[in-house]
Amino acid sequence: MTDYNRNLNGLRGLCAFLVFLRHIWGGPRLEGWWGDTLPDAALFDFLFDSLQCAVEIFFMISGFLITASLLRAPSIRHFVIHRVLRIYPVFLATHVIVFGLGPVLHYKLLDGVDAARWSWLFATNGLLLPGIVDLPIVQTNAWSLSYEAAFYVFSIAAYRLGRHLAPRPRVLLIALATAGACFLYPRAVFFAAGAIVFLMDDRAGALGRRRWLMPGLLLPALFLLLQASLDASTGWTRLGYAAGFLIGIPLFAALVHGHGAFGRLLRTRPMQYLGDISYSFYLWHPFAYFAGKKIVRTLASGAPPAAQVALLLLVALPIAVGLSHASHRLIERVATGALRRRLEARPLATAA
Repeated sequence: MTDYNRNLNGLRGLCAFLVFLRHIWGGPRLEGWWGDTLPDAALFDFLFDSLQCAVEIFFMISGFLITASLLRAPSIRHFVIHRVLRIYPVFLATHVIVFGLGPVLHYKLLDGVDAARWSWLFATNGLLLPGIVDLPIVQTNAWSLSYEAAFYVFSIAAYRLGRHLAPRPRVLLIALATAGACFLYPRAVFFAAGAIVFLMDDRAGALGRRRWLMPGLLLPALFLLLQASLDASTGWTRLGYAAGFLIGIPLFAALVHGHGAFGRLLRTRPMQYLGDISYSFYLWHPFAYFAGKKIVRTLASGAPPAAQVALLLLVALPIAVGLSHASHRLIERVATGALRRRLEARPLATAA
C-alpha cells in the first residue's frame, strides 16, 4: 500500500467542497433569505443538509490515515508532534481571528461578552473541547476537530494497551472500547470504519474493486441515510449509524482503491488541488461565506432568493479558495514545515 493515495486526496477535496455547499444553502435558509417563497422547502433542506455528512467521510479518511501513521511512527512522541502540527497551526490562525474580531463584529457567542467569559470561551474552544464535551462552541465547524483530537487520544491508548495483551484479548478489548465510544458518539463510528479498511490491507483492495460497488450511487445513499438518522430520535440515530458503518466499510474501500469513473473523478487535477488545500478550505470557508454574504446583501438584496444564493456561491468560492491557497502555502507548508524540521532536529542536536 503506497503512502500517498490520489483517491484519498481527491476525496478530501470533494468532501470539503460538499460541506461548503451545505453552508452556502443552509446559512441563507437560517437567516430567512427565502422567507416563505421556497416550494418543497423541507425536501430541499433535507437534501442539502445531508451534505454535512461529508464530515463522516472525513472521519473515515482520518481513521485510515491515523491508523497507518500510528503504526508506522518511530515513537508516540513523534506521532503526537505530527498530529498537533497537522491540526493546530491553521486552527489557531482562524481561532485568534474569530476571537479577536468576534466581539467587534457582534459574532454569535462573542457579541457583548465580558472579559472572563471571552477568556473561558477562548480556552475551551482552543483546546478543542466543544464537540466531544457539551460546551458552547464559537467556531461551529471546529466540532469535528474535537472528534479528531479525541480519536488521536483513543488511538494512542488502544495502541499502548494493545502492546501488553495477547492478540485475541487485544482485539476484544479494543472492539468493546470502540463500541462503547461509538454508542456515546455515533458519528465517531466512521473512524473505526476507516481504520478497519486500512487493517484489511490487500483484502480492502480486492473488495474496493468489486464492480457492484458504485460509489457514485452509494455515497449519496449513505448521506441520505445518515441525515435521516440525525433527524430521528437517539435510538434511531444509533441504529442508522450502525447501518451506515456496515455500508461505509465497502464504500470506503471502493473510494480508496477503486479505479472506475468515480475514482477517475477523484484523481482529476481540480479534485487533487482541492484535496491539497482541503484542511485550510474547511476552516477558512466560513470567513469567505461571511464576506460573501455581506457583499451579496449589500449589492443584490432586491434580487430573487435563488439568484442571491447563486451569487453568494460565485462570490464566496473564489474568496474561500484564495484564503485556503494562502493558508496552505504559508501556514501548512512554510511555517509548519519549518517548525516540524526544528522539532525533529532537536533530538539530534541533543545527542551531539
